[in-house]
Amino acid sequence: MTRIILFVSVVLLTGGPLSAQEPIIPIVQGNYLVGGTQGGKWLKPARVPLGASPKFRSVRNDSDDTTILIGQTDEKWDACNENRIVRFRSRDDDDQLPGLFIGEKASWNLVPLQPAVLDTGDAAITDAITTFLRSKGIRRSPTRIKEAISIDLDGDGIAESIITGHYYRRWDKFELSAGDYSFALLRVGSGPAARNVLLDGQFLDERIDADYAEHSIVAVADLNGDGRMEIALRSIHSESDRQMLFEFKKGKAVMLFDESCGG
Repeated sequence: MTRIILFVSVVLLTGGPLSAQEPIIPIVQGNYLVGGTQGGKWLKPARVPLGASPKFRSVRNDSDDTTILIGQTDEKWDACNENRIVRFRSRDDDDQLPGLFIGEKASWNLVPLQPAVLDTGDAAITDAITTFLRSKGIRRSPTRIKEAISIDLDGDGIAESIITGHYYRRWDKFELSAGDYSFALLRVGSGPAARNVLLDGQFLDERIDADYAEHSIVAVADLNGDGRMEIALRSIHSESDRQMLFEFKKGKAVMLFDESCGG
């Protein structure tokens, strides 16, 4: 009787036969180790081992290239926000490489859906962004849209839109004017019922001494194998570079990683 009770207890606690621990899979955005995933869970950079020559796959929405890239790492922490840097031997030595990379042991389909590119001059999109900008106090500046894509992020059959844009009267370093803006926006739903979810942005109502930002979409992909798509964004500045990663869950955008380096 004792043996039967012990056996049942093990099955209930483990949910089945014991299996080997899931591998830790690093995620690199730009040249920064932004974090990792293990068994569908997110890990902070400090918990992600790299080794001397880790292997990665490039994650892109404009190519089906599955070439394995060998990374060259420096396990010392970088001077900028303690970032760890990964450089790729098959690419140039640009520390601000605007790409997304995941460890080769990611065994699932990283891009189960390809985003549809939308017309940035479409009247409905322009009107929606103009209304959004007015809600942020931007009333006289022109509406400038840089990118617009559509993709079903969470698999519910309804596509979300990701839109970026910016406008600056001057591109002087550390001098911005009233009406300047830059944004990365997620639009959930369609038509009059659509709602805006701001991922990141700056909107100026007066002249200030500050650095400009220019947002762009790096890639949209399933980076932890749960079937939902994450959004990788980049924000470049005159003397710095910022990499952000978001997941869309239960109708909300949640920032997973936020790494930057520079002045």
